[in-house]
Amino acid sequence: MKNVFAALLFFMSAFSFAQNDENPRETINNYKFVIVPSKFSFLKEPDQYQLNMFTKMYLEKYGFKVFYDTDLLPLEAAGDNCNKMFADVVAEKNNMFVTKLSVTLRDCMNVELFRTELGVSREKEYKTAYRQALREAFKSFETLGYSYNGKDGIRESIGKRPMPVSTLKTAPSKPVEEMVVDKNTLFAQPVENGYQLVDTTPKVIFKIKKTSSAQVFLADKDGQTGTLIEKGKGKWVFEYYVDGKLMTEEVSIKF
Repeated sequence: MKNVFAALLFFMSAFSFAQNDENPRETINNYKFVIVPSKFSFLKEPDQYQLNMFTKMYLEKYGFKVFYDTDLLPLEAAGDNCNKMFADVVAEKNNMFVTKLSVTLRDCMNVELFRTELGVSREKEYKTAYRQALREAFKSFETLGYSYNGKDGIRESIGKRPMPVSTLKTAPSKPVEEMVVDKNTLFAQPVENGYQLVDTTPKVIFKIKKTSSAQVFLADKDGQTGTLIEKGKGKWVFEYYVDGKLMTEEVSIKF
């Protein structure tokens, strides 16, 4: 009887090992889509301190196709939850001097596929501290080496096991355009009378104000004033004068 029990225990252990022997970082390459919550559990409001927006922005920077959990999804991202990962930001028990955050990626079975190193900030002001800690945490993605391999998420590992049905909303069928976020793309953050444009640091590069035309903004870059004119497909041109000579600078912006 003891021999039977021991054999059974060995078999179960071996099966468990076989189920989990795939490198989690290789598993992540099976996924094209990531869902970001509109509100993190440790904060009181949706997109508080714009952490959700920055989480989405950083994930796009590292090559993922990202949606909020409130977005309408294109057909290729909908259907069931197991063709996508779910991102979250986890706050360690902080004190008044240190803020610590980590970023996790989980599959539809709630299995943690990846967790970043702790991002730490000693800034006293909450918004600055959370943003800095998040930026530090995302540095772990530099070594992740994500590259989508064309597979279908968790299905590659568990075959034809029944999948949880997606509760996310599906958009009407239409051609899906691949969106690649250039590392030089600036991101628009609403401010009074316009926007501030930040890079992935995030550092404010431009301050722009609305005009009577939605295609034209008054722009200021490090004290250099001019106009920002839309050229289409996220491309804009910053025009300004230096010593009486008209200068132009192409800018990519994501609103």
